[in-house]
Amino acid sequence: MWAGGLQCLIRHPSPGVHPPRQAPEPPEPPSDHEDSLPKKRKLTNACVACKNAKEKCSGEQPCTACVRKARDCVFNPEDDQRRRIPLRRRIDELEEEQRLFLRILRTLRHRSHVVDGLLDYIKKEKPDLATIRRYMDQHLPPHEFRKTPELLRIYQDVERFQDPIPKRGNQALNIAQLCDYPPFLGMARPWTTLTDDNGFVSHLISLFFTWQQAFCNWIDQDLFFRDMNAGNVNCTFCSPILVNAILAVACLYSDYPEAWAEPGNTDSLGQHFFTEAERLIDAEEGKITFATAQGIAVLYTCLSAMGKDRQGWTYLSRAVHAVEYLRSTSDELFRTADVPRDVMAGALDYLEIGLFGATVACTLCLQKEPIMKPPKGLQLPIHQGDDGTWSPYPRQMDPVPAAHRHCALNYRARLAEIATDVCEALFSNGRKPPRPDLEEVVTRAYSQLTIWMHDLPGCLHCDDHSVPEILSLHQYYHSIIMVSFAFLRTRAPQDDETTEKSIESAREKCISSAHIVSDLVNIHRNQWGIERVALFDIQFISVALYNLLDDLRDEKSHAAFRNLAKAMMVHIPRWKMARGMFRLIQIAMTQLRAYQPPDIVEIFRTFEQGFWRPEDWNSFSSAYPNFSIAIRQDKGASEEVDMDRILAHWDGLTLTSDTGSELSGG
Repeated sequence: MWAGGLQCLIRHPSPGVHPPRQAPEPPEPPSDHEDSLPKKRKLTNACVACKNAKEKCSGEQPCTACVRKARDCVFNPEDDQRRRIPLRRRIDELEEEQRLFLRILRTLRHRSHVVDGLLDYIKKEKPDLATIRRYMDQHLPPHEFRKTPELLRIYQDVERFQDPIPKRGNQALNIAQLCDYPPFLGMARPWTTLTDDNGFVSHLISLFFTWQQAFCNWIDQDLFFRDMNAGNVNCTFCSPILVNAILAVACLYSDYPEAWAEPGNTDSLGQHFFTEAERLIDAEEGKITFATAQGIAVLYTCLSAMGKDRQGWTYLSRAVHAVEYLRSTSDELFRTADVPRDVMAGALDYLEIGLFGATVACTLCLQKEPIMKPPKGLQLPIHQGDDGTWSPYPRQMDPVPAAHRHCALNYRARLAEIATDVCEALFSNGRKPPRPDLEEVVTRAYSQLTIWMHDLPGCLHCDDHSVPEILSLHQYYHSIIMVSFAFLRTRAPQDDETTEKSIESAREKCISSAHIVSDLVNIHRNQWGIERVALFDIQFISVALYNLLDDLRDEKSHAAFRNLAKAMMVHIPRWKMARGMFRLIQIAMTQLRAYQPPDIVEIFRTFEQGFWRPEDWNSFSSAYPNFSIAIRQDKGASEEVDMDRILAHWDGLTLTSDTGSELSGG
C-alpha cells in the first residue's frame, strides 16, 4: 500500500519530454515576529547539580533550576562537548604524527637504496609530515617490501609496531624510550602474561642478547627468534619459561620503570618475570624440554645477580642434569624436533658447550667442585660465514662486526676444561692439597693456559676496539690465572724459606693479571661505556680487586684498583650481587689492615653511605667467598668464608673515615 501511495505522489514526465522550467518564486520577507524571537541555543553542557538530579538545565550559570532551589551551580568544563571534540581530534592528529615519526625512524635504521632515497628526499625537499607520508606510501608501499629479503626486514620491523604507543597506563614516555630502537624484535604474546607491549619485550630481549649473551651464551639466537616470532608455543627453541627467564635477567639491565616489580624498589628488578618463570617450571612437574633446560640455566644467572646464588645453584644443577638427559635421549629429541636432524644436533652441541663454559666459571668464582663434565669431542664449526653486527644497545652507535660466536664458545669451553682441573684439585673434598701437589696442579694449568693463548685465532685476539664477548673471554683467562696462583701466594705454617721464591712468583702473576683485567675494563668503558657489562664480568672484576688489596702502595696497582672499584660501583645500585661483593672487599681490606689511599677510602665511604645499610645482610643468600680468607694457608684462618655468613657477622661494623685513616697508616 505504501508503495502504491508513494507512486501516486510522484509525477513522472513522459520519456523525452521535459517539464517547462518555472522561475523561482521570490522569498517572502521575514516577519517582524520571527526577528523578535531569540534563536534556540543548543546546550552542550549541564551543571553538576542538574546532572546528579537528572533535571533539565538551562545552560547558563547560575542555571534556572539552581536559582529556584537556592543551590550552588557548578559547571565542569571537561564535560563540555564543544571542548572534547577538538581535543579528541588533536589527540588523534598527534598519535598519527607519532606513528609516522616512528615509521620514518624505524625505516631509516636499515640500509637500502630506497631508504637512501627517502633520506635524500627529506634533506633536499624539506617536506612536511603529510608530504613524507605520501612519499613513503608511494615509494615504500608494503607490497614492495616483500620483493627482497632486505626490504622484507624493514617491512617486518615497521609492521610489528604499528601501534607505537605502549600500553603503560598513564606513564609518560621519556626521550630515551621514544628514541629506543631495539636491534632484536620479539612478541609479548603468547610468551608472557605480564605485558602485551611488544616494544617493551623487544627492549628487554635486545638487552639480553646484547650483554648477557656475551658470556652466558647457550641459546642459538637465530633459532630462538625464528620460533619466538612465529608465535607457536608448541615449538622447540622457544617457550614461555625461557622467555620469562630472559625477560627477568634483562630487567637487570633496563632503566624502564616497567622493569621493576615494585615501583621504586631496585631490588625488585625482574622479580615479576622471575616469579612467572618459576611458576611455569613448577607447572611442568619435572618435564624436560630443550627450551626449558635453557630457561632453567638462565634463572641461575638471575638469582645470582639478585644475591641468591645458593638458590641459584640448585637451578644450575637442574640445568646440567637436564642437558645430560637431553643428550642421553638425543635420538628421541632429533625425531620429534621440528627442524632437520643436523640443525637439532647443532643446537644441542651449542647448548652443551655454552653451558659448560659458563658453569665452570661459576664453580671457579664460587670455589666449588665442578658439577658438569667437559663435553668431550664436541666442537662447533668455526669461522662460519657472517655473524652479523653488534652495537652497545641501548646506546645509539654504528654497528661493528660481531665476534665469531662459535669460535668464542669453543675457546671458552677449552678454558673451562683447564679450570675444571684446577677446581677439582683445589675445591674437592673440602680441603686444600699440600703445597707440592698444589704447585704441580697450578704449573700444569699455567702451561695449558699459555698454549691456549698461543693457539687463539686472530678473530679472538684482543685490541682497543674488541667487542664485549672477546673482552669477557680474556677476563675469564686471567681470572683462572689469579684464582690458581692466589693459593700459592700465601704461606702455610709448615713452609720454609725455600717457598719464598714460589710465593713471590705467584704474587707477581696474580697482580699482573689483575692489571690486565683493569686494562680490559678500560677498553670496555672507552669503547662501549661501562653502564652495562656481562654479569660474569663483575665476578672477574671482584677477583682482580682481591688480588690488588695488599699492593696499593704501588702506583700501577693503586690506579688499577681505583679503576676496577669505580667500574663495580656503577653496577652496585642495579645488582645486589655487586653490592655484596663490594662489601666483602671492604671487609677484607679491614681484616688485612692493608694500606688504603685516601681516594680508595673515599670510594668505600661513598659506597657505605649511599648504597649499604646495616640490615642489608639479611637479604643475601650467597655462598660467594671472601677471596682473601679462602686462599689463606695458615690454620688460624677464619672458618667463615661465605658471603651471607660474613655479612651477618660484620653487620654491626661501620667503617668511618676515622677507621679508614687509622688503617691507612698501617
